[in-house]
Amino acid sequence: MPLTMLSSGREAIIIDCKAEGSTKKFLEALGIVPGVTISVISRIKGNLIVRVNGTRLALNKGIANQLLVQV
Repeated sequence: MPLTMLSSGREAIIIDCKAEGSTKKFLEALGIVPGVTISVISRIKGNLIVRVNGTRLALNKGIANQLLVQV
């Protein structure tokens, strides 16, 4: 399921990233790669605040939709 469907406070494992090019490289540089645990902290106007590797990050809805996760 896309990351945008994960409820706040839940953890999941990233299984795939559908982003391409510079967006994919940007996510990889942030540590957002398959196999990593990600959790949604909160939502603000459809955008997500997530925790990855102990770091809080903001992702817009478009990018979050391209990340597939498994609970």
